[in-house]
Amino acid sequence: MITSYLKGPAPVRQRAIDDLDTRSASVLSVYGQRMASAAVRAGSVETLRRGLVAVGMTQTRLGDARENLYPLAALNDAASLLGTSLRSLITDVSDSLPSSAVDELRAFDQRQEQDKTLEGMGLRRLGSGQTFLYS
Repeated sequence: MITSYLKGPAPVRQRAIDDLDTRSASVLSVYGQRMASAAVRAGSVETLRRGLVAVGMTQTRLGDARENLYPLAALNDAASLLGTSLRSLITDVSDSLPSSAVDELRAFDQRQEQDKTLEGMGLRRLGSGQTFLYS
């Protein structure tokens, strides 16, 4: 779904977002966190970008936008493990998301460090190599 979304023109992408119900948005939000784990396992910044796009798509469609805080903390941590930053990733995907979603992603990135850590969100790293997981 994310690959198709990214290939579509802006009106098609907006329609894909508009068609998300709360449940679908929640699934995509969780997908974002899973992609953070998969990105670390694969050493893939591109996988991390797809996860961030999924989270950005859901930003206005969730019942409670705070649900995205957990995946964003994982994506932020994964970015640092892969030698990049959440800020850079947001810039990379900003043309693919509504400006309101980009603004909210940037607001998360601008938080104090302790307010966007795994520990601050009640998450942790488990395993290593191919068993690495954010939980």
